Amino acid sequence: MFTNYIRTAWRNIQRHKGYAFINISGLAIGMACCILIIIFILTELTYDKFHQNANRIYRLGIDANVGGNVVTMPISNNPTALVLAKDFSEVVSAVRLNRRSKLSVKFQGQHFFEEEAFYADNSIFEVFSFPLIKGDPHTALKTAYSLVLTEETAQKIFRDTDPLGKILRINDEDDYTVTGVVKNVPRNSHFTFNILCSFETRYAKNRRAMEVWLNFNNYTYLLLQEGFNAQELEQKFPTLIEQYMGKTLKALGGEIKFFLQPLTSIHLHSHMEGELSGNGNILYVYIFSAIALFILFIACINFMNLATARSATRAREVSMRKVVGAQKRELIIQFLGESLLYSSFSLVLACGLVYLALPFFRSMTGIPMEFNLMQMPWLIPGFIGLVLFVGLIAGSYPALFLSAFQPAAVLKGGFKAGAANSRFRSVLVTAQFFISIVLIIGTFVIVNQLRFMKKKSLGFDQNHIIVSRIMDDSMEDNLDAIKFRIKQIPGVEQVSASSIVPGQQPDVSIFIPEGFTEDQSQLMERINIDTDYLPTLGIDIVAGRNFSREFGTDSTQTAIINETAVKRYGWENPLGKKIKAPGDKEGQWRELTVIGVVKDYHIASLHRVIAPMIMTHDDDYYNTLAIRLNRENQAATLSRLKSRWSEVDPVRPLDYFFLDETFDRQYRGEERLSEIIASFSIFAIFIACLGLFGMASFTAERRTKEIGIRKVLGATIPGLISLLSKDFLKHVLLANIVAWPIAFWAMRKWLQNFAYRTGVSLWIFLATGFLAVAISLLTVSYQSIKAALSNPVDAIKYE
Repeated sequence: MFTNYIRTAWRNIQRHKGYAFINISGLAIGMACCILIIIFILTELTYDKFHQNANRIYRLGIDANVGGNVVTMPISNNPTALVLAKDFSEVVSAVRLNRRSKLSVKFQGQHFFEEEAFYADNSIFEVFSFPLIKGDPHTALKTAYSLVLTEETAQKIFRDTDPLGKILRINDEDDYTVTGVVKNVPRNSHFTFNILCSFETRYAKNRRAMEVWLNFNNYTYLLLQEGFNAQELEQKFPTLIEQYMGKTLKALGGEIKFFLQPLTSIHLHSHMEGELSGNGNILYVYIFSAIALFILFIACINFMNLATARSATRAREVSMRKVVGAQKRELIIQFLGESLLYSSFSLVLACGLVYLALPFFRSMTGIPMEFNLMQMPWLIPGFIGLVLFVGLIAGSYPALFLSAFQPAAVLKGGFKAGAANSRFRSVLVTAQFFISIVLIIGTFVIVNQLRFMKKKSLGFDQNHIIVSRIMDDSMEDNLDAIKFRIKQIPGVEQVSASSIVPGQQPDVSIFIPEGFTEDQSQLMERINIDTDYLPTLGIDIVAGRNFSREFGTDSTQTAIINETAVKRYGWENPLGKKIKAPGDKEGQWRELTVIGVVKDYHIASLHRVIAPMIMTHDDDYYNTLAIRLNRENQAATLSRLKSRWSEVDPVRPLDYFFLDETFDRQYRGEERLSEIIASFSIFAIFIACLGLFGMASFTAERRTKEIGIRKVLGATIPGLISLLSKDFLKHVLLANIVAWPIAFWAMRKWLQNFAYRTGVSLWIFLATGFLAVAISLLTVSYQSIKAALSNPVDAIKYE
């Protein structure tokens, strides 16, 4: 009997190749989309789980309230990690990480630039599972001026030479000894590195600064005892804070709380300022999971619709089987078996599509996803489950529907082809386009927000500016001469120096503005700039003046603030106001006089509101050079700059980036989201149109005689096309009516992630509605026109 079922199913596939193609291709595309999304989701869910003790590792963060300014960040100070590891028995080990700026690495006359570099305690190899392939994990980072390289970095610098014991010159300042080589960090880690420098080096350079309790610039990770509850440890933090920082915090009127984050939840659940990397988002996991199910659902709907619509072609077969004794249960098994056969064929095709699409999808998401049955054995049971799921979902209703035919009614001719349950099919077609319309609206809104963010005035001119690092003190000491040499290069318009440029993380410090007491101190973002910074970046001064070389006190006693600071502190006339800034020693203050106010400008993405900012002019606090190029022939200017850079820095070649690129990178997450949703929206529409094409083809076939008679009676071709198309258009219009309010609500919620955002415009809904109607018309028009143009004599003879 089973063999007979298979033979019958195969015969139906061969007899109706067009409908079989629609079903198999639709299911295959739906399955391929589903598989890609599942691989993406599982990759996201596995972040940081490769560590042996992942479930016992926690990151220390702070909730700070200073003068009403609430800050939540994943950072901590230096001494806390040492106290926790020493005095708290529940803490097995603690490791501190401190990000380093891009390093200049020199070895035997060769120069390399490395971005992913950290200072790290030697305990990193105890807390995390970063296995060393060379060196001793117990001592690799124990002494000052030692470092560990990843395999890839060691190969790049040393080729096939053994790196252990070799000396690397870092930033042309310090010599470090290579004491270990670690395996390359898996990409499903929330932080990656190429170089780890000993944390002891920081103590060797400035031990006093490392012992300051209110200097928060590290990332601290704790390995807890097995079975210990992290919440119990958090309850002990207030006592620790009071013991070591309570007196100072009370004087400042501030409050700090420590909290713990599970390592395995950081990537998807942590989105604080100052994250080590651009984390994922659990919301997107939910969104893509829903998209996968929706696309699979659309593909299954096609199968249901075509199977039930073509019920007349199977009605006699079902009736004859019942007459000769077939039970309803056996018929259900038969049709479910056919559905599983379609599903199996579709899976084979889907795997081929996944292999073809994976490189594109990998580049689009930026996630190193793999599709390998040998390395991912869970795929095999997953595929079996997918075949069963799709086969049963797609085939359940047709099986129940077809097996319920009454033999007497069918054999007497009382059964009308395709008439039964047309209302249910209409609901399914509407559901298909409802899902597609929601996805299209989502794509339009995301793209519109991206366009808004990229075109919104940032308050400065980011175009035609390149940024280079000031790599050592020798460059800083000769800054005026260096700037003068660069300005002499044809095509260079302006040069400035600063601690950071927009797009980089500014320092955040405590200040006491005039009119506030010491226990009402305020948090401000601090940038150190030279006299050319504001004109180079095109930042407007709305009151007062810029820093000037004509005033000797500007480098030590003055400051410039932004408009937000003026509003926050309630100053009607900010010029001449005093601001107390932290001094060189803890608890010491120095007084700055406000000499200017700049127009608000964005130093970070539009996710974040503009914060109060203070600009200082300390001569020994510059990290970057911003060089504005003439917009004409920039390539030639860059070439001249590179060739003459040895006059500026005889030790290192020019290393630079374009300023506008830093802002573009901040929106890469939204760009990827829009690309992914747009891609799957296209697939959803395509699958829905496949089903619509099949339904239109069947409808035209079923109404062949009617069309012939109408033409004989004088019906026009446009009238016949309208007759055949209007039923499908009703479903699309109804799908729009249902989809619009749901899509509006969902996208309003998504836009709340941005401090500065565009609205959900009416044109998006109108454009989506028009697009959906146009696509559906194009889909059904071929069959409608073909039927309308057919010979009425042939149509009337048709049986």
